[in-house]
Amino acid sequence: MQKKEKQVKLKHRIEYFVFSAFTLLVKLSPLFLMKINRKILCFLFKKTNKRYARIVDKNLEIAFPKAPEQEISNLKDKVYRHFSRILIEILYMFVKKNPSAIIKNIEVNHRENLEKALEKKKGVIIFTAHFGNWELVPYILNRKLGRRVFGIAREMRNPLVEKIVKQSREKMGLNIIYKDNSIRSVLRALQDNEIVYFLIDQHAIRREGVVIDFFGKKVNAVTSVSRMHIKNGVPIVPLFLHYEEDKVVLNIHPEVPFHKSADSSEDIKKLTEKCNAKIEEEIKKHPEQWFWFHNRWRDEIRRYHETRR
Repeated sequence: MQKKEKQVKLKHRIEYFVFSAFTLLVKLSPLFLMKINRKILCFLFKKTNKRYARIVDKNLEIAFPKAPEQEISNLKDKVYRHFSRILIEILYMFVKKNPSAIIKNIEVNHRENLEKALEKKKGVIIFTAHFGNWELVPYILNRKLGRRVFGIAREMRNPLVEKIVKQSREKMGLNIIYKDNSIRSVLRALQDNEIVYFLIDQHAIRREGVVIDFFGKKVNAVTSVSRMHIKNGVPIVPLFLHYEEDKVVLNIHPEVPFHKSADSSEDIKKLTEKCNAKIEEEIKKHPEQWFWFHNRWRDEIRRYHETRR
């Protein structure tokens, strides 16, 4: 069945024009201007979208309820600076001919954990969060370890920008599987002993997720990784990328150990909790590097408002 093309609307063209203009600015900018461009983008982040600023404020309040107000304010500034940095880096890597000139200092720790999981010949699911710079993970695994990476992505609402983002991700070494009808493609990749990359830290709709604790509050969590392990025995390997000054560090953790019971539904919940606990642990080490702009605790916030009525 041929895929129906999305209609291009006026707002799509305006967004594309702004995106293209900024991309052109980056393309014409020499590398030594990267820091200035980060500061410009950081300023725009703070001043142009009040909605996301409110989400960040609420998320930090939920995650760190006992933190002093000044500490939260400082952390929020660090969050904006970090994500301005990684967006500029991604743009530079996309428009420049030599991406390795942008990201020079890369450290990969414990690659043997991934190799050991691949020896089982069942494929490997790697999972992480929107943390550090998750877009660099396929690039590093491809360039440093010589491994292909398949990842699930949702098409953007703007089809013009989607084309650019798709090109960028493919340049970074990601073989894209779009979310619609993705199961068959994922299973085929795993059967070929490939690596499939999942980001599992965002809100899941109720019929597809399970309720777990995250930073001590209830969230609806993605279960796709847990389901594939419970059903097919695919090894699950967590990995997390973070920045230490100008160094990019990719830590590959050991395969997640899990013993199945007779109750698959309870197993899925427990394994999902275990994976998310690992994510929480990493976020607490470098809280400024997690994507606080996502409405992760939307059900918690809704319940809060309902009790105030």
